[in-house]
Amino acid sequence: MTTDLDSIKTTLVNISKGNDILSMLIEFERTLDNAEIFAYKNWILGELVEGPIISRYWFKVVFMFPYNMMPDPNAGLRLTKLGAKVNFREGVFKKPVKVNGPQDWVDPQTKRAKMAEHEIWLVTIELPMKYINRGLEQTDDIIQRDIEDTNAELADAFDNEISPEDEQMPQQAQQDTGMGPTSDMAPPEGQL
Repeated sequence: MTTDLDSIKTTLVNISKGNDILSMLIEFERTLDNAEIFAYKNWILGELVEGPIISRYWFKVVFMFPYNMMPDPNAGLRLTKLGAKVNFREGVFKKPVKVNGPQDWVDPQTKRAKMAEHEIWLVTIELPMKYINRGLEQTDDIIQRDIEDTNAELADAFDNEISPEDEQMPQQAQQDTGMGPTSDMAPPEGQL
C-alpha cells in the first residue's frame, strides 16, 4: 500500500470536521493506553494515516511507522486479547524531497518537487466499538476486567508448567551458599 502526504492531509481534514470523531479517537487512544500498549517498543511513534472508519461494531484505524522502527508485535497480541484485529504489513510512503534547485523538480514549469519513496510499516487496528461507545469509567472497568482475565490465564498457564522439584530448587541453592536471608542484616552505618 502506498501512502503520501495528500492522503494524510485528507485524514486530518476529516478528523477536524467534527468533535464526535475526535472524541472517538481520544477514547481509542485511551483504550490503547489503558491496555498499556504504549509501553511496548516503538508503539508511541505511530502516525495516523487512515481512518477512523466507523462501522456498527468496529472502529478501524491505520498507523504508519518507519521501517526500521517496527512496533513490537507483542502489543498486537495484547490487543487481540481485547477482541481487536491487528494487521502488520509493509508499505511505501511517498514524500517530496527538499528542493535545493531545478534538479529537484519533476517539471520546471510546475516546480513540483520530486518524490522520494520510504519503506514503512502499516499497522491496521480494528477495535470493537464497545470500548469506544461506553463512558470513560465503564471503558476503564471493561479493560481492567479483560486485563485481569488475561493475567489470570497467564498465571494459570505458568502454574501448570512449574513442577514441585523446580519450586524447591531456589531454597536448596540458598542453603548451599551458606548465606541466610539478607533481610535480617542491618545496613552499614550512614546508609538507609
